[in-house]
Amino acid sequence: MKKRKRARNEGWTGRVRSVDVGERLRLVPYWEQSLAASDRINVIIDPGPSFGSGDHPSTLMALELLERAVKKLSGRIPSPSLVDAGTGTGVLSIAGKALGCGFTVGFDIDAAAVYAARRNLGLNGMARDGRAPHHSVDLLVGGANSIKGSFDIVAANLAAPTLIRLSRSLSELVGTFLILSGIAKVMEDAVVTAYQAAHLNLVAQEEKDGWSAALFRRGEVTHKAWP
Repeated sequence: MKKRKRARNEGWTGRVRSVDVGERLRLVPYWEQSLAASDRINVIIDPGPSFGSGDHPSTLMALELLERAVKKLSGRIPSPSLVDAGTGTGVLSIAGKALGCGFTVGFDIDAAAVYAARRNLGLNGMARDGRAPHHSVDLLVGGANSIKGSFDIVAANLAAPTLIRLSRSLSELVGTFLILSGIAKVMEDAVVTAYQAAHLNLVAQEEKDGWSAALFRRGEVTHKAWP
């Protein structure tokens, strides 16, 4: 029994490798930490067999858009606030903090996902242990209606039907940028229409391997609105 279990575990971990994302980030499974020395920002993840490694095309696009949004805001907002809707393993929250975000909240309706996100925060030195609270993330079990206020960046890597259902709740949280990913290409137009109806303006779209991601901005879009 033990041999079969070890072989099965080796099967899924063997498929997970470090991957560079955008200009500055690198996703690193925790068992490759000692091999991850580089000039990139390491985001260390314990993916687990059920939550995924973070290297799905939708996650990679969300991370790329997040990096660009933080860079765009950094000139006028040194530490932009961030909401990570449906946080899962917490990869967007962790990357946002590593890139310079300030107050960050991650939420998920799945308590097991929040538990996984807490573990990953610890792997990245962001555990809420009282020593460095400004490096941590507020995690909670709940839905979009659990969060109130306005945040500089809202990121949601969720299935398209869920994004459409949450369009009103998520759009109410957006101060400047909204990043949506996890959208099957065939649902792209429906998602864009839902958020445009919520008075957000489409700034950029990305596609990768049949998946789509979109970035919206509150307020008038000019040629300077997005790099």
